[in-house]
Amino acid sequence: MERECVTIAVKPPPKFKYIYYPKRFKFYWGGRGAGKNWNFSDALIMRGAQERLKIVCGRQFQNSIEDSVKTDLEASIVRLGLESEYKITNKKIIHRYTKTVFTFKGLERNVLSIKGWSDVDILWIDEANVLKPYVLEILLPTIRKKGSEIWFSMNRGSRSDPIDKMFLSKNIPDEIKDNAYIINVNWQDNPYFTEELELERQICLKTQPERYAHIWEGEPDDKSGAFKVLAYDKLLKCIDAHIKLNYKPSGMTYSGLDVADEGNDTNSWACRKAALLKIVREWKVKYLHMTASKADFLNKENNVVSMHYDAGGLGAGIKSDLSRIKKNPQTGAGPGIKRFIPFLFNGKVKGPARFFIKHRQLKVKNKDYFANAASQAWWNIRLRMENTIKALDGEKVDLNKCFFISGSIEDVEGLLSELNQAIYDDSSGKIKVDKAPEDAVSPNKADSVIMAYATDIKKGLRAA
Repeated sequence: MERECVTIAVKPPPKFKYIYYPKRFKFYWGGRGAGKNWNFSDALIMRGAQERLKIVCGRQFQNSIEDSVKTDLEASIVRLGLESEYKITNKKIIHRYTKTVFTFKGLERNVLSIKGWSDVDILWIDEANVLKPYVLEILLPTIRKKGSEIWFSMNRGSRSDPIDKMFLSKNIPDEIKDNAYIINVNWQDNPYFTEELELERQICLKTQPERYAHIWEGEPDDKSGAFKVLAYDKLLKCIDAHIKLNYKPSGMTYSGLDVADEGNDTNSWACRKAALLKIVREWKVKYLHMTASKADFLNKENNVVSMHYDAGGLGAGIKSDLSRIKKNPQTGAGPGIKRFIPFLFNGKVKGPARFFIKHRQLKVKNKDYFANAASQAWWNIRLRMENTIKALDGEKVDLNKCFFISGSIEDVEGLLSELNQAIYDDSSGKIKVDKAPEDAVSPNKADSVIMAYATDIKKGLRAA
C-alpha cells in the first residue's frame, strides 16, 4: 500500500506538487530560475520534520561543503520557521526530534563509499546532467531500502548525457516510466520568479542570444556547451575599427607575455595602448633568460608600464630572470618596466567579491559568474569586442572599453584564428573557457593578448 501524500506546510507551485507523493524517481529538469532547489529543499525539510529519514545530498563534483545544496536547505529551514527544530553543523543538518540526518557528498571522490548507502531513504542529486555513467551504475541498485527514493534536479545538458538518455530519450524503459515523475520546469513555472532573475534573463537574451534557449528555456545543449567565446566574423570587424571610429588611443601601455613550455611551443608577447592592440610578436628561444631579455627590450621600446606573464609551467621562473637584468651602465636605468604581474590561467577568479553585474535589481559577483581567472580574462575580450560591434552600429559606447586590432599586426589572420579557437561551457552555472578544445594547439598569441588586457580585471571587470 502506497504512503499518503506528505503533509504540505506551504503550497508548492503546481508542477512541484508531485515531489510530495511517493515515487522511486523524481526527475525535475529545465532551465535557470525554475525554483528546483528551492522546492526540493522545502519538501525535504518538511519530510525530515515528520519522520526519521537518512537523506544524502550528492553531486558529481563537490570540492567543499560550500559546493553542496546545504545552504539551500538552511534557507528552507528559516523560510519554514523550523530553526528551533533543526541543528546545523559544519557538515550535517539534524532534526532534534525525528533524528533525520542530512549529509552531503561529492560522488566523484566517494564513489566507492556509495556501496554502503543501502540504508538511505532519499538521495537528492543536484546538477544531475554531469553524472558519470559509472556513478549511475552503482547508485541505482545501491539505494535499495524499501520505499527509498532518488531525486534528480538539473538544468538540461546534452542529449548524449547518460541521465538524459535514461529519463528524456524517446525509448525510456517502462520500468522507469511507471516509477518516475519526469517534470519539465522553467522560469515561467516559478510564481516567485524575482525581478532580479527577470533582469538576468533579459541580460542573457541580449548578451548571449545563442545560449538563451539552453540556459533559460531548458533546451538541450547538443554541443556540450561548446560555443565560441569570440566569433570570427565579429573579430574581423575589430581590425582597424579604431580608424573607422576615429579613435586615437591615449594613456598607459600594457603587455602580456606567454612563455613557451617545451617542444615546439613558442613565446608570444602582445602590446596594447588603451583599447588598441598594437603589436603581437612570437619567437623561439632555448633559455628563459633569453626570453626575459627579449621581453624587456620590447617593453622598453614601447614604453610599457606593466606586464602580465603566464606564471604556470616554465613561466613561473620568468619574473626572477627579468629582475636580474643588469642596469644600463650609462643611464643607470633598470628593466624597462615597473611591474611584473603573474597570471595563473587556472587560478582563482580575480576580485571575487567585486560585482561583474551591478544593477539596482541584480548584483552578481565575479566568483559567481566565472569558474577561474582564464574564463574571466577571455570574457573581458568578449565584452570589449561586443562594445566594438555596438560602436560600429552607431551606439554610444566608451571607446576605451572596446577591442581594436591593428591591421599592421604580423599574421593577423593567424591571431584571429587563435582567438576564435576558445569555447565556453556554462553547464555548471559558471562560465568556463577552454582555450584549446579537443586537444588543439595552445594559442600562444591569443594568450599573450588576453594577458595584455588583464589589467581590466584588477580594476573591476563588469558586464556592459
